Amino acid sequence: MRLKIVLLLSFLALLLLASSLLADDGSVRLDGGTFPDSSSTSPVSLAGVTTSFSLEKQPEIKHSPGRSVLYSAVLPGLGQANNGRWAKASSFVVVGSLLVTKIFVESQRADRYLHLARNATTLEEADALYDDYSRHFDARDKLIWWAVGFWVSNMLDAYIDGHLFAFSRQ
Repeated sequence: MRLKIVLLLSFLALLLLASSLLADDGSVRLDGGTFPDSSSTSPVSLAGVTTSFSLEKQPEIKHSPGRSVLYSAVLPGLGQANNGRWAKASSFVVVGSLLVTKIFVESQRADRYLHLARNATTLEEADALYDDYSRHFDARDKLIWWAVGFWVSNMLDAYIDGHLFAFSRQ
């Protein structure tokens, strides 16, 4: 059941990434720009096009890095999505869901081995089962520390991208 949930979350994250790469008209979009349809652009049609640059100051986009950090604190990847970094957002969602799933799996395994150790009939069997319990309990604790580090790095990344948001739009 947990594997199905992780696979579903991974599929949704990849679907989100794929939909973020397409513009409203269906053309491919990379870094905020779109590639025009190749059937309408030819050397003949581009011959009369002139490029003009405006030296006027562009309107400043209001964006709060603090809001991105808050979003990432609630759900890893949400702050990156707020910053428009869809590939990062989907990767943070997938890795975060895998870490949480693995923590729950190790916790349940540790609980199961502890229950079996308490109900063991011989001392040798109880020692072996308790060793398995200790191994899964330690693995769960390590994964919790990895998840905390991942969560903090997720918020730090959202904060930095939030500050660079206006820079990437210019």
